Amino acid sequence: MTSPQTPRKKRDKTNAPYAFSHSWRKKVTSWRRKLERDPALAVCWLCGGAIDMNLPPKHGRAFTLDHLVPLSQGGDLMGEVKPAHRSCNSARGDGRRSRRGPNPPTLLDW
Repeated sequence: MTSPQTPRKKRDKTNAPYAFSHSWRKKVTSWRRKLERDPALAVCWLCGGAIDMNLPPKHGRAFTLDHLVPLSQGGDLMGEVKPAHRSCNSARGDGRRSRRGPNPPTLLDW
């Protein structure tokens, strides 16, 4: 006879193991409280716009913490971070893209 077992919850593998780090969640919560207490500090370091701390987390202009050295380039999960809009942080990506304009200078005269 088989005993009924409760199905196990599947673990979300998005950014695992980072997604479930207790210390990371604690750091984000600490920053969020700090910015809610002093709204003058809630400024996106990428675009300079104000961050509305009341927006839902999935909103493009919502608060996120951006790693100054991307994790994909050897940055530490608990390393230095700054507040940013979700959309600005996503657009920055891993920081590998060129920061130049659409037409980089060339040596040849066309």
